[in-house]
Amino acid sequence: MNATIFFGAEPKNEKFNLTFKKKGNKLNFKYVNKIDTTKTIAINKIIDTDTLLFGFDKFVKTSKKPFTNDELQELEFDYYDTLDYADDATGPILFNEKYGLLGINNVYGPTIIFLDKKNDYLTEYIIDKLNE
Repeated sequence: MNATIFFGAEPKNEKFNLTFKKKGNKLNFKYVNKIDTTKTIAINKIIDTDTLLFGFDKFVKTSKKPFTNDELQELEFDYYDTLDYADDATGPILFNEKYGLLGINNVYGPTIIFLDKKNDYLTEYIIDKLNE
């Protein structure tokens, strides 16, 4: 999976391996950088709820209309926001149970877009939607 990471002056493109496991009432998605395995992102979707667990935070699905795009097989990506709002909080997150993470917005840290293949136009469009 290709990740475009926005943090600093220039965006970086890095490759990640995605592993998926269903464990109990959770769907576990783990993204591990192909070159530097210390760069790992884990996110859990609690089955039959509108809840994601990312880092130490809980995110809930918002009422915002899901994000779709023809280049993403017509999948609908829901917006998730943290329960505890803070100026420097992560979010929103765009997520679909079949695809996993599409995007993580982070005001003071890296914003990451995950696509099957690099697509600058679609990446910018997703960034715009995350910032609405």
